[in-house]
Amino acid sequence: MTSQTATLPVRSNVAEVRPLDALSEAFVHLGELANVNTNQIIIVDGRLDAAMLEQSARLALAGVPLLRARPLPGRPGLQSDAFSGARSLVRHREHAGACDFGDTEFRRLLMDFSHDNRLDWRERAPVQLLLITAADGASSCVYLCTHHGVADARSDSLLFRLIIDHYAHLSGAAATPPSSEPLPFDTLAEIRPDWYRPLTRTLRWLRGFRSVAADLVQRDIGLRVPLSGSRWEGRSAHPRIGELDFFHSVLPEALAERLIRVARATGVTVNTLLCAGLARHLERASERGDGMLRITCAVSLRRLIDPRYDRSFRNYLVPSKIRVRLGLGARGLIRSVHQAIGAARSDRQLSTELGRLESLLLALRRRPLHGVARALIDGCQGTNACYSNPGRIEEDFSSFGSERHRTRQFIGFGCLVPPYDFILYTPTVNGRMQLDVVYRRAAFSAVRQQFVGPLLSELQRLLDELETP
Repeated sequence: MTSQTATLPVRSNVAEVRPLDALSEAFVHLGELANVNTNQIIIVDGRLDAAMLEQSARLALAGVPLLRARPLPGRPGLQSDAFSGARSLVRHREHAGACDFGDTEFRRLLMDFSHDNRLDWRERAPVQLLLITAADGASSCVYLCTHHGVADARSDSLLFRLIIDHYAHLSGAAATPPSSEPLPFDTLAEIRPDWYRPLTRTLRWLRGFRSVAADLVQRDIGLRVPLSGSRWEGRSAHPRIGELDFFHSVLPEALAERLIRVARATGVTVNTLLCAGLARHLERASERGDGMLRITCAVSLRRLIDPRYDRSFRNYLVPSKIRVRLGLGARGLIRSVHQAIGAARSDRQLSTELGRLESLLLALRRRPLHGVARALIDGCQGTNACYSNPGRIEEDFSSFGSERHRTRQFIGFGCLVPPYDFILYTPTVNGRMQLDVVYRRAAFSAVRQQFVGPLLSELQRLLDELETP
């Protein structure tokens, strides 16, 4: 892979038939095996109007060509404008209590909605919303789900902000409607046709197969949890393996400022420090003194390809592995994580990871081989730990379009497919750094005590070591 200027311009409209690359197609097939809904959830003051939210969602949908396209059956392509507008996009429920992420039953209501309403991109538009209004009218929650084959964190943020802007205009809070400029998309084959030359693709596949073979023999360490066996629904001994939950928190300002200060002093990013803190937690929980631990890192291709694709609506995430040796001191760990993240973002490793996805499609495309696909995913990922840092969320999510609907809480997270038991997110939203986790209920009975608290303790100890002369 290269990071040169794009060879093709961004398209403004969907062509009659467009290619579908592995980053999207893998999730089309994974949707048959697991829940691939991505999640953006906001809780605001006051009562939102369901009919107005439906109209806002339809106006936003009209400006996103990929949300109107459908994967072609039997081959990797996209059919344009395949979905009609007959089906409702918004479901509305009233809740007896307040809308609050700290409420276990409220989170269960949200996650049950996702579990029971999985998006099938082949059958309908890959987007849906749930509106929950508190019975006393004091709070509302909007839950946006999109299919991971069409959206990554950046896409979800762009879409959610577009829906909010339309709602603000329809409600009279904004004098002018949002821009009518569509959120376009381009596939990797269109952006980088040189990546899809026969020889280049063959070499990428060979590296991918070699990487898969290496991962199958390595016994890297993930996070120890009180759960064994398959994480696939219908294949697990645990009857509720597919039930998910999430934890949301805002880092104390003093800790966020300290992270920034130490990152500057050590010449690394805050992302590196947070990932190193996670590595320390995994190491401590493993009770091992040697070996390698592995964390999957979600790498976005948007700006690595070209900054002009930053406002594209589609999934550009590549799962790339980070391997770190156990037993390192603070500075050695920071150097190791810094180098591993750099390698994960390198052209060669991203190309290899893309080759792994493309080779996995050989099994995912054929239902009789889905068992092989599950086994390969379990063995090749080799970890139950995933870290995704969306960075600074540029969109304003401080309200739902007006002062009457100020934001109380906001969280965004992707899908938790096997073999992962959790994904850690550390975005900066509205100027505040968050620490959010999506996790399997079967793996964590009390996530604050079992995961979040120990993680923050390890992070503080790591910062202490780095600040000690």
